[in-house]
Amino acid sequence: MTRVLIAGATGTNGRALTDELSKHDGIISRALVRDTASAEFGDGVEIVEGDLADLQSLAAAFDGVGKAYIVTSIQPNTIDLFQNFFRAAKSADVTHIVKFSGLGSDVNSPSEVIRQHGETDEALRETGLPFTILRPNSFYQNMLGQAQAIAENGTFALPLGDARQSLIDVRDIAEITATILTTDGHVGKAYDLTGPESLDFHDVAEILSDVRGAPVNYTPITPDQMEAALKEAGMPEWSAHALAEIQALFATGAYSDVLPDAERLLGRPPRSFRQFAEDHAELWISTGEASLN
Repeated sequence: MTRVLIAGATGTNGRALTDELSKHDGIISRALVRDTASAEFGDGVEIVEGDLADLQSLAAAFDGVGKAYIVTSIQPNTIDLFQNFFRAAKSADVTHIVKFSGLGSDVNSPSEVIRQHGETDEALRETGLPFTILRPNSFYQNMLGQAQAIAENGTFALPLGDARQSLIDVRDIAEITATILTTDGHVGKAYDLTGPESLDFHDVAEILSDVRGAPVNYTPITPDQMEAALKEAGMPEWSAHALAEIQALFATGAYSDVLPDAERLLGRPPRSFRQFAEDHAELWISTGEASLN
């Protein structure tokens, strides 16, 4: 049996990975969480308490671990958190570490988030650990944050203008990650992951309209408007600025290319946005609309 420590296990991507790894014999997923009392996972998932900011807790979490995976939310001290994880992994002599990065990761990016990905990618390479880096585009699942507005008002607003983006489904990323953790030939590789199509958000609205059976309208806004709205909703200033900043980068069209790695690793085309929208069809419909159908 191989035990895989998953940092970021309670997030969208980490939880999808624990679900995917449960389908693989010979793998034990160990979820790293800050509070075991509130953490819930499926059968067979070990839960260990630890904090990426606390090296001592990470040393205990790595006990008996053969492989490791890390994804984190964006925050000001992300680089320090990754470096702590890498140090603990090196001390534990793990045989493979998979790092969740971002498409276009670059220490010179105009986006703080992408710069952080670039710096932590380089930090991992410098450890000498056997590694694989995953660099996905943004996710379909981010649209779930717009579901309430779509269901209630038939509209959503983002600072993406008319730019196209080759979004990808988190479930496909999880399947790819599980494959990398359970098969050979991936050490030292970095994979750029996109979906099968390049859509602008007018296209996204049109697909959602078809699935919903009622109009959905996309309203472009500015990054400054998004940042102000996020702050008003209670998001910390640093996070609100970082999110608006990366959206401004997406709005340049730099993230529109459809790349081959995901299809090659999956052995099939990645899920389309329409399939994602249909899989979550009930979320785009208000309670009143649902009662009429």
